[in-house]
Amino acid sequence: MKKLMLYLPLALVVLIIVILIKTFLFTSKQDKVAAVNPVEVDIDDVAAHLSDAIQYCTLSTQDSSMFNPEPFLKFNAFLEQTYPLIHQKLEREVINDYSLLYKWTGSDESLKPVMFVAHTDIVPVEPGTEKNWKYDAFSGQIADGFVWGRGALDMKSTLTGLMEAAEKLLQTGFQPKRTIYFAFGHDEEIGGPEGAAKIVEVFKAKGIRVAFTLDEGMVILNEELSPSKKQLAVIGLAEKGYVTLKISVETKGGHSSMPPTQTTLGVLSKAISQLEQNQMPASLSGAAGQLFDTIGPDLPFVQKALFANQWLFGGVILNQLAKKNTTNAMIRTTTAPTIMDGGVKENILPSKAHALVNFRVLPGDTVADVLAHTKKAINDPNVEITIHGRTNGEASPIASTDSFGHRAIKKTIYQMFPGTAVTPGLVMAGTDSKHYVAIADDCYRFAPAIFGPDTPGRIHGTNERVEIEGYVKSIQYYIQLMKNVGSSTEN
Repeated sequence: MKKLMLYLPLALVVLIIVILIKTFLFTSKQDKVAAVNPVEVDIDDVAAHLSDAIQYCTLSTQDSSMFNPEPFLKFNAFLEQTYPLIHQKLEREVINDYSLLYKWTGSDESLKPVMFVAHTDIVPVEPGTEKNWKYDAFSGQIADGFVWGRGALDMKSTLTGLMEAAEKLLQTGFQPKRTIYFAFGHDEEIGGPEGAAKIVEVFKAKGIRVAFTLDEGMVILNEELSPSKKQLAVIGLAEKGYVTLKISVETKGGHSSMPPTQTTLGVLSKAISQLEQNQMPASLSGAAGQLFDTIGPDLPFVQKALFANQWLFGGVILNQLAKKNTTNAMIRTTTAPTIMDGGVKENILPSKAHALVNFRVLPGDTVADVLAHTKKAINDPNVEITIHGRTNGEASPIASTDSFGHRAIKKTIYQMFPGTAVTPGLVMAGTDSKHYVAIADDCYRFAPAIFGPDTPGRIHGTNERVEIEGYVKSIQYYIQLMKNVGSSTEN
């Protein structure tokens, strides 16, 4: 025992030395790329075009009977009128009446095509909140340095930004070597079954695969939002899956004056409580792990040391990340009870009740894993567990960080946003990319918009808006990206 006590200080010194060495060897993974002078863009023109686009109420609702086709047809006509060169030089195909597919044919058929993805539909304004908008939600008001309105962020600014970039390049006579597609679905906000899914069917029928797709999903975080306190561009490599489980309980019911020790609602509540107390396991693998491996060297020393020594501090890191909703969602399949239903009168014990629990499935987990975990956590034969309604299914594959597409996206960020760090990441929400994985070698999710602390809450929320200066930067980014991609001979 005495010898052991003598060796403990030595072992501690060795451990500290190992930690320090690994920390100092944990160096920046950022590339050095020279900035590029952006192409001049007419600010007033592009702001006016985005303002016009927002005024088309291209709404998607869960109730398909409420679908109004007229705004979609008018919006498509607006694109045709506003971007004449695109409609003269590119092939345009209307898919399933409302979605759009443009083909910019390249000069070298041996090069794999690429695809830029957006969607034309938007979500409704929450009833009763209309008066809370500074400007009418469908006015497209240009004021205070912003364009205001529903869809400004999600995602008409991305769609029109792509169109502005392509129109500008056509004006200069640019001819891409590889074919560039633009795919605009019309129902992304309800899962994309009639838009993106139908576009994918067209590609499958023609036997066409693309090198990569670029869709919405992640953005550039400003210094306040960035974990490293330096402007950080996050390229989404994957998105979580989606499944909702129905948790059902049935008992005899009866009069509330003589309740049993276990009521229907009591059993159901216990089941939900068990799920919340027994979350699915956390992990630093996959896209989230790549994010922390990339930004870790740029964090303050103590945090840098933790991420440099995950072999020792992995449990500590996971515990800390689990304490915040945003980072907890990055490291595990999340559990979210969203609806409970049961009972008809205050003095009647319901015989039936159910709850809906929504899970966002981490890449590496499966829907089958979620079912197995739920049954084990609840562990009650009186509780029935089934998959509810339509499910978007499994998490997406993780796109490569060693591909032509990723290199081009990353390089363009460095060129157009000097001083910005770039990292892979995981998209928590769903995008149309889940459909395009069937026809693409890699699917990336990134829009060149700079987000501050108040921006995320405006997506699908009140006072949605886009900063005009930032919108111009995004157009310039897409111009440079199309030039980089269109001029490259990589496959």
